Amino acid sequence: MRAVKLTVLTVLLSAAVLVAPVPSAPPAAAGHSLGQFLQVTPEVSVVPLSGVLKLRAQLFTGAVTRVAVADPINPVVIQFSEQPASPAALSSTTCTVPAGASTCETTASSATAVDKVFRAWIDGHHDTTEARLANRDAADQASADCIGQDENESDATACTSIGETVEDGATTEPDQTDVVKASWQGGGVDVVADDQRVEPGRQATFTATAYDINGNPAPGIEVKFEFFDLSVSDGDGNNPGPQPAGNPDGSCVTKSAGVPGAGTCALGYSQLKEGVDLLCVWTSAAPPAFAGTRDGGTCGNEGLVDPTANDGKPVAANDDVDVVRVVWQRAAAPPPPAATGYWLVARDGGIFAFGDAEFKGSTGAIKLNQPIVGMAAAPGNKGYWLVASDGGIFAFGEARFTGSTGATKLNQPIVSMDGTPTGNGYFLVARDGGVFAFGDAKFAGSTGALKLNQPIVGMAATPSGNGYWLVAVDGGIFAFGDARFYGSTGGTRLNKPVVGMAASPTGLGYWLVASDGGIFAYGDARFYGSTGGIPLNAPVVGMAAGLQGQGYWLVASDGGIFSYGMPFYGSTGGIALQQPIVGMAPSRSGGGYRFVARDGGIFC
Repeated sequence: MRAVKLTVLTVLLSAAVLVAPVPSAPPAAAGHSLGQFLQVTPEVSVVPLSGVLKLRAQLFTGAVTRVAVADPINPVVIQFSEQPASPAALSSTTCTVPAGASTCETTASSATAVDKVFRAWIDGHHDTTEARLANRDAADQASADCIGQDENESDATACTSIGETVEDGATTEPDQTDVVKASWQGGGVDVVADDQRVEPGRQATFTATAYDINGNPAPGIEVKFEFFDLSVSDGDGNNPGPQPAGNPDGSCVTKSAGVPGAGTCALGYSQLKEGVDLLCVWTSAAPPAFAGTRDGGTCGNEGLVDPTANDGKPVAANDDVDVVRVVWQRAAAPPPPAATGYWLVARDGGIFAFGDAEFKGSTGAIKLNQPIVGMAAAPGNKGYWLVASDGGIFAFGEARFTGSTGATKLNQPIVSMDGTPTGNGYFLVARDGGVFAFGDAKFAGSTGALKLNQPIVGMAATPSGNGYWLVAVDGGIFAFGDARFYGSTGGTRLNKPVVGMAASPTGLGYWLVASDGGIFAYGDARFYGSTGGIPLNAPVVGMAAGLQGQGYWLVASDGGIFSYGMPFYGSTGGIALQQPIVGMAPSRSGGGYRFVARDGGIFC
C-alpha cells in the first residue's frame, strides 16, 4: 500500500502545475475535507552543527487526490515559527509560494546542539494546538501528514509526535498547518597516535580528525588538549573543570574544506624529562569531567582505550572525547644482539652480502627490461627475491617464484615488496598503493582506487603474513588485514621525504625512515638513533630491522650503512658502484647482511 502511494506521490511532487487527480492510499471514507493543505519536509532531521537544513513547504489540494496545487494568480505566504526560540535557527520566518508554483523554502541552522520543533502554516490558518509530527518513515518523507491505523495506515510506527501524544490539533489533518522536527548534533573526534614512545628532546605529534554527526571530516573545529594531573608536561596542575573552558593546555583548529587534510589538525610539543603524559582531547564548548591522573585517568568517562579501537571514526558518532598518551623514554642501550646480517641490492640487481647473509645470485650481468626497486629475504638465510619496477620477480637460492606482474600493464610502477613468513609468497606494492599478492600471500586491501595526497614508497608485512602497512612519501600510513595503525607523519611537515619502513618483530609497531636518515618510531618500535642531524654523502634509501627488534640499519644510495642497536658488518660506502643501492633486507638466520647493487652484483 505504501509503495503505491510513494510511487504516485513522487510523480506528483515533480510537477509544478496542476495535474489530473490520481487516487492515493487514503480512502475517501477517511472523511478529510477537500481544499488546500500544507506539507513541510523533511519531517524528522538530524543536522551537523552549523549545518543548513532546507525546510520545503508544498501546497496540495484534496485529501483524496493529493495533487500539487499551483495558484496561477495569487502568491501564498507560508509562516514559520520555532520552539525553542533560542538559539535562533530560522533564516526567515516566512516563504512565499509564487503564483504558478507550488513550493517555497526557508532554511535553518544552529551552531549549538539543540532539538528544534518548527511549526508552519498557510498565512491566516495558524493552529497552535497541533502537536503531530507526521511521517517519520525515511522512505515516505514526501507523503502528506501521517494518517492513523483507523485510516488504513498499516505501519503504526511511522506515526510519531512531539512528546508521547498524538494530537491532530483543532482541524483534522491534512490541513493548513504542519509540524516538523530537527536536531543539531555535534560530531566526534579521534586522535592519532594514541600511544607514543618518544625520546626526550624530540617532538611528539598528535593528529586530530574532527567528524560531523554524519561521519564526514569537519573543518573549522577547535580541538582542545589538556594534560591530566601528574603528567610530566603539565605546567598548571589544573584539569579543565575549574578553569575557563577556553583555556586548555593546547589546541588546534581543523583545516578548511577544499584543502588537503580538511577536517584535521596537528599539535606537537617536546619534553626534556623522562615520564608519562596523559592528555584528554575534546571539541565541545564545555570541557568533559576529569577523573584520576596520568596513571589511569578518564575524561567524559573515556580512558586511553576507547570503543573506536583508536583507529578511526568515533563510536558513537557524537563521541567528542579522546584520550592519548606519550611515554617519554630515552633510547636504551640494547642487549647484545644475536648475530645477524643483511643484503643490499642495487638498481641493476647487483647484490652485496655482509655478515652471515649468503650470496645466492644476482642480475648484475643480465640486461633488465626495468630497473630493480627492492628486495625481500626468504626465511632461514636460504635466498631472496628482487623486484623490478614492472613487477618482474627474480628468485635466488631457495626463494620460490610464485608469480609476477612482469607481463601485466600496470597503472603505476612497483616501488617495494615484502615476503610472507613461510617463504612461499610475497606482496608487491605500486606507487598508487595497488597491492599484488602471490603464493600464500593474502590480499587484504589497497589504496589503488583512492586519490592519495602523496605516492606510496614502501611496505612491510605483519609477522603473521595476514596483513601489511603501506607508507607514503609524506609518512602517511595505510594499514590492511591484521596490521594496526599506530601513528604516522602524514600531518607533520618533514625535513625530507620518507623513503621506507620496517615492522617490529611483534607486529605491534613500525619504523619509518626519511632520506636524511630521520627515524620515526611508532607502537612498540623503539627509537635507537638516526642520521637526521648528520650531513650525508648520499641520501638514505632504505632500512632493515633486527630480528628481535633490538635495533636497525639504514642504508644510503652509495651503500653506506648506519647501525643503531645492531652490529656493523660492512658496507660499500668506499666502493665505486656501477649503479646506486636501492634497498636492503635482513638475513633471517642471524649473522650477517648482503648488499645488492643496481646491476645485481653481490658484495659479501
